[in-house]
Amino acid sequence: MRRYPPLLSMAAAVLIALVVLPSSLNLPQTNPSQTLEYAPVPPEDDEEPPPPSGNLSALGLGSSSAIEGDAPELPGAGEIPEIPGKSPRTKNCVNTPEGPRQTADPLAPPCVADFRGDNGGATYQGVDAEEVRILVYFQGFTNYVNICRDPNQSTPDKQYFDLAAPPEDDEHCIIRVLRNWQNWFNDRYQTYNRFVHFFVYVSGEGRNAEERRADAAENYEKIKPFAVISTGSSFTEEYLEVMTRRGVLNFGSFAARSADFFRKFAPLVWGYLPSLEKQAETFASYICTKVAPHPVQTSRNPGENGQPRTFAMWRTRDETRPELIALAAAVKAYTERDCGLTYADEATFPSAGFVQDNRYSPRYATTTVAGWKQQGITTVIWPGGLETNFTKEAAKLSYYPEIIALGDGVLETTTSSTFQDQTVWDQTHMITNVVLVADVRRQICYESYRESDPQADDNETRSVACDLYPDLRQLFTGIQAAGPRLTPQSVDKGFHAIPALRSTNPSVPACFYDPGDYTCVKDALVERWDRTANGGQGCFLATEGGLRYFAGIWPEGNIQDQESPDDPCNLYDGSFLVQPAPPSDPTNF
Repeated sequence: MRRYPPLLSMAAAVLIALVVLPSSLNLPQTNPSQTLEYAPVPPEDDEEPPPPSGNLSALGLGSSSAIEGDAPELPGAGEIPEIPGKSPRTKNCVNTPEGPRQTADPLAPPCVADFRGDNGGATYQGVDAEEVRILVYFQGFTNYVNICRDPNQSTPDKQYFDLAAPPEDDEHCIIRVLRNWQNWFNDRYQTYNRFVHFFVYVSGEGRNAEERRADAAENYEKIKPFAVISTGSSFTEEYLEVMTRRGVLNFGSFAARSADFFRKFAPLVWGYLPSLEKQAETFASYICTKVAPHPVQTSRNPGENGQPRTFAMWRTRDETRPELIALAAAVKAYTERDCGLTYADEATFPSAGFVQDNRYSPRYATTTVAGWKQQGITTVIWPGGLETNFTKEAAKLSYYPEIIALGDGVLETTTSSTFQDQTVWDQTHMITNVVLVADVRRQICYESYRESDPQADDNETRSVACDLYPDLRQLFTGIQAAGPRLTPQSVDKGFHAIPALRSTNPSVPACFYDPGDYTCVKDALVERWDRTANGGQGCFLATEGGLRYFAGIWPEGNIQDQESPDDPCNLYDGSFLVQPAPPSDPTNF
């Protein structure tokens, strides 16, 4: 009988997709030794604020909806809630070794405790003197069985929620968590006397581009937001294109998107995760420094350790994941160019992101493994994309090569790793943008959410609230750094004032924006899977305690040279949703 991870629904059919919601490489933070010295853009009272459409009128702001008929009625708009504890003008900043900040989060902005000036009123669409309208867009989701506080909650489908309105009795936990975050971020960050007002829309599970465009057009007409935090894994660019044509800013953990993707929409689209090129460059520089110049070190095939490495690439050809196809191509190009690496072979798997996909026979993996064993491939380069047939078929054929993998937010999780064959997956080295989570209850996101709701459920806090936190932090950082005159241009100016500093704390990424760059995270850590660790359950051990590196500055030596028996387990695991299975034979296991 099929085994499911303990936090996933036993009702899931045939296929499990592990999808991080809404962000994938992004658990934060505890005290760093870096300081962000940027300050909010000050108001210039001698200048008139820009008109509501800002300087982007050519983008078709306020154009009519692309769908016919009236949009569904939004639940009655609620009064802006009173936030307990202080006046709307003042904030309780936190003293840190680096100076006062808005919160204890090392990536929170420097403290602006009080604002009593003119905020400029209606400086842009979705902004007036009293509020900033934010839409959180979900591309469908299911119940968080065994995670949400109430497993009998209703699951929204094509519904709007006004999070300033009173909650419903059967409110889904994601709506409840966002409502708490809305109050907490407004309470703690400087928003210049404006209430940042959340609206949520949960779409259907539509799987085509036109449905995404229709959602965006309707969402715009209904909410007229200043910005949207968008989640989902399919046709997200089509949604963004409609929103950006109307001048709406977008925030989200867009995994493996190209720098050109962000420049195309500049300055309207901001990503938490690094660009595709930055991820590929970081991974390739690790291979060129720590792998290509050195002999085999962790193979369990007889006689290979100490011999020259022979490389092959294992990548996806899944057309629904074009970003992973592009990521693999970039890794190959960078490694061939930068260190002359030659791949003896290259093979592909048909779908990515699933621990088991019964649409496909595992024959593709069997053929690849048999061929690579015969060719003497010692080292497999795996640039993202979860699948498990390779390790299962390799175990059957007693093939145990080195595996050097690039994390995509799912491949490196403990949950997905338990579905790999442990004899083959053991000692897989993973280069990943996630941070070290040594204690899930000491994460800044966990502690912050408990401030908003001291009675919050433990699983709900770490598996829902912490997934939402990085994108919300990026949004509120942009609003604060923009200063009172809130426009896309002032957000752009504020973000690009953040200094480029290395993080020396494994639990905190380096986050800044280079010129012409619109993504936050810039560094990565190395970890290796140890099937005996974590009480025999297995975990990724963070090399050098999770020390983080930029591309090109990896330490010299082979892949094990900086490893220690004392390296900690990384308990990062994201949270996962069960996706509906594509058409397949439910008996075909």
